[in-house]
Amino acid sequence: MATMTAPPPEQRIEYTKKARHGHNQDMTDENNIRQVAGCLPIDHQAKRFLLISSRKNADAWVLPKGGWEINETKEQAALRETWEEAGVKGIIYKHIGVFADKTNKGKVKAHHWVYELEIQEVAKKFPERKKRERRWFTYEEALLAAQSPFIREAIRMSSLNPANSPEPSPRVSDESQPTLTGTPPPTIKAIPRSNTENRRSFGAKLRALFS
Repeated sequence: MATMTAPPPEQRIEYTKKARHGHNQDMTDENNIRQVAGCLPIDHQAKRFLLISSRKNADAWVLPKGGWEINETKEQAALRETWEEAGVKGIIYKHIGVFADKTNKGKVKAHHWVYELEIQEVAKKFPERKKRERRWFTYEEALLAAQSPFIREAIRMSSLNPANSPEPSPRVSDESQPTLTGTPPPTIKAIPRSNTENRRSFGAKLRALFS
């Protein structure tokens, strides 16, 4: 794991003893699609991922993720969820992509903003330690353990994939969407649900990512 270094200002969060539960403050677009942020925690020295058990499916392993709330950036949300669910501290150094999580009928139920995180510390005590299991996986093992299509795609796009260059360009990934190949997605400010005009602007910016 990486040597402890100070995170940049935009990634500084409070590592609390209890998980936040702010579903009524989750970011959504104008179509009421929930915005989720999470990290793919990586130990680059050992070339392995740290994944957590799914609370809905005991046989599936997932990356730590959760709702991006209106009073935080998406990077802060990803770091907070990674701490709460996996007990991991680290530094985000790359945006992997935005993934559409779909129902079996093809309806988009959430957009997931996923980041690669270099692990600096794996704590013994963390908010959801009694609700989750943690396990190390190689690249090949992680692909088998993850049952969610978008999580498998995020793993394939990670820097641990032998087929990828050391610094792949961030892009949007979705079977029905083209990918972005040039620059990372623009920063989107947190907007409360009640502000209709701002939510429309937010939705327009989000659609631009997938156009």
